Amino acid sequence: MKKNIFNDLFVLDMANNHFGDLAHAKKIVSGFKNIIKKNKIKASIKFQFRDLKTFVHNSERNNDKNKYVKRFLFTEMSLEKFSELQKFIKNKGFLTSCTPFDERSVDQIERMKFDLLKIASVSSNDWNLLERVAKNNIPKIISTGGRSIEEIDKIVSFFDHKKQDFALMHCISIYPSPNETLQLNVISDLKKRYPKTTIGWSTHEDPNDTIPSTLAYTLGARMFEKHIGIKSKKYKLNNYSTTPQQFIKYLDNLELIKSTLGLENKKIIDQEIKTLSLLERGVYAKYNLKKNEILNEENIYFAFPKKNNQLSSGNFSFKTKKYKILKNITKDQPLNIAYVKVTENKNLNYITSYIHKVKAMLNYAKIDLGSNFDLEISHHYGVLKFSKFGCFLFNCINRSYAKKILLLFPNQKHPLHKHKLKEETFQILSGVLYSELDGKETKLYPGDTQVVKPGVWHKFKAGKEGCIFEEVSSTHYNDDSIYQDTKINKLKRNERKTFIKNWGTHELSLNVFK
Repeated sequence: MKKNIFNDLFVLDMANNHFGDLAHAKKIVSGFKNIIKKNKIKASIKFQFRDLKTFVHNSERNNDKNKYVKRFLFTEMSLEKFSELQKFIKNKGFLTSCTPFDERSVDQIERMKFDLLKIASVSSNDWNLLERVAKNNIPKIISTGGRSIEEIDKIVSFFDHKKQDFALMHCISIYPSPNETLQLNVISDLKKRYPKTTIGWSTHEDPNDTIPSTLAYTLGARMFEKHIGIKSKKYKLNNYSTTPQQFIKYLDNLELIKSTLGLENKKIIDQEIKTLSLLERGVYAKYNLKKNEILNEENIYFAFPKKNNQLSSGNFSFKTKKYKILKNITKDQPLNIAYVKVTENKNLNYITSYIHKVKAMLNYAKIDLGSNFDLEISHHYGVLKFSKFGCFLFNCINRSYAKKILLLFPNQKHPLHKHKLKEETFQILSGVLYSELDGKETKLYPGDTQVVKPGVWHKFKAGKEGCIFEEVSSTHYNDDSIYQDTKINKLKRNERKTFIKNWGTHELSLNVFK
């Protein structure tokens, strides 16, 4: 899969701060170069293009009362100077991006081969411009200032339909933006609403205030846009643009919040384990215990503190383990690990852990199945090898048609097989599935479908994050599957499957453990 260009990207917008002055623009770029290099960040310098011969109406070109017309014309640079500046920026180690405000500017962006194309908030509902923009494959960033969630839905749908590589930038189009207008919670909403799209934060707040951007990061923003400039006797810097000194402070605070938040996947710290172990309860003899006596709830108790090498309450379970005393134990004596023989039902332990893992995957994918179904756990090569070979099957309906939900752990495989009678249609709900039909492999993503006809040899494997998919088929019959590996075919159904009668209480058919 192509690397996401948007993640951890800083878009640095010179906009009108270069004042159409090539030398001043180069000073701005040079002022930020060392900061980018030192902090090892991915950054793009952003241009703005307007074909001013046609963008501004002829009758308005001398309108001094319109500040925008006056600014656009005053800061105009020739294409030759823009080309020189673009080369300068690339030589300093930056990516280049550009915002077009008309169709001719898109043409120029394509000719100059910019790395990124930025859609300004004002243009995000300019459908004539968007149609032109969508004709190229340049990665696109779309600002959403002033747009309702329904309008953003339309924008996302449009660029999805056009198969564009794009990201969204939450933006408040007020310059500068007071903190009470920022609506940063929208970032988390956009992240939930468009889970496959990178969400960013375009900042126009006071450049000395680093709190909004750090909050934006905690809410899911992974791309940032900032207006930049440098102080000059000749040109006045606007009050929402960041100087190199302010940017250093900005990055330092952002790095602090990143290190404080840590990784998205929880990591257990050794110091935590050490601290918690000192606070655990240990297992003690309630009465004098004789050699070969079996522990039960009546003859032991839990108390603090736990001694060295003592059984702990946290790892003690009568449901999956059997405990036999190896020597006589006196009342109130701690039960040392060496004094107890532990017999473990490994299959049951594994099955229970699998169930918890399945529930976590369903929760993460936001798939709620309720409890009105039967669950089969297919372990073709035994319970202990299930994480590598197997599948969870939620049997929801079985009439003249059937419906199942299938769940595979990360990189888990389902062996090569075919069906004598059943025709299946798969639709991916979450994750990636590598499906092989008659020797031809297809990579399926959420929303993709695939038909498997009777008699067609097929197998599948989950991607690195696992996979959940729906199977709609003709009536399911037991013993309709034929596996290429004849060892699987020789197993009785209850030898290669575990059945969960009730999802809520995990009632198991334990014959598989005999």
